[in-house]
Amino acid sequence: MYRSIPDEIFHIHTYRCKHADNISDSEYIEKAIELGASRIVFTDHAPFPGNPFGNRMDIEQLPEYINTLSTLRNKYKDKIDIITGLEIEFLPSYMDYYRELKNNSGLDLLILGQHFYEREPDHYSFSDEDKSMEYIGLSQAIIQGITTKLFDVVAHPDRSFKRRAEFGNYEQAVAINMINTATRYSVYFEQNYSSMQRKNQYRQEFWDLLPSKARIIHGIDAHSIEEMVEGVEFFRNH
Repeated sequence: MYRSIPDEIFHIHTYRCKHADNISDSEYIEKAIELGASRIVFTDHAPFPGNPFGNRMDIEQLPEYINTLSTLRNKYKDKIDIITGLEIEFLPSYMDYYRELKNNSGLDLLILGQHFYEREPDHYSFSDEDKSMEYIGLSQAIIQGITTKLFDVVAHPDRSFKRRAEFGNYEQAVAINMINTATRYSVYFEQNYSSMQRKNQYRQEFWDLLPSKARIIHGIDAHSIEEMVEGVEFFRNH
């Protein structure tokens, strides 16, 4: 099980996801060392077999991603700890694939980033015309994912409610169910710096519901060096 440590830089993406800056992995690492970090955690958007979804690396790039970070881990082992992870949605049809990733010796952790959910095989919520109630399906998928025990962290859980103008009784009930499940399974909830920079994606109402025993991790969700630096400075000052 993943354990957060002080002065780690958590949740970094790479150029492979196709929506990050086109810079090398080593540039992130060297900047993290300059910032005094003890660990940097790469969690690029995971591919799926056959490449059915966009905004992520291709399945053919996964071995190179793992091998490159393994090589860099050895190169910088006396300066910083490098963790190789993936951010991925939980889609029930892909259970065997998640187990395969979990058992991959080159991967250190999986984080659950639920950007959409599976209604049925080959039918996903991003195709829905009306997404106003998607928070229910997203939260249910997150709960399902947590109970598999395959994920150590839930990325930006409060982003599930981004389409809700208000956070009323129904939203609270859905959130509490999610929170109780994560607490029961000792899974981290990520307070996401990128969400904080976007309208309605960081929901303080959600975080106010967490009990004291809940596990929280600070994630940057950086897609550039600049975002990484900004996120580090933010969390160090708050």
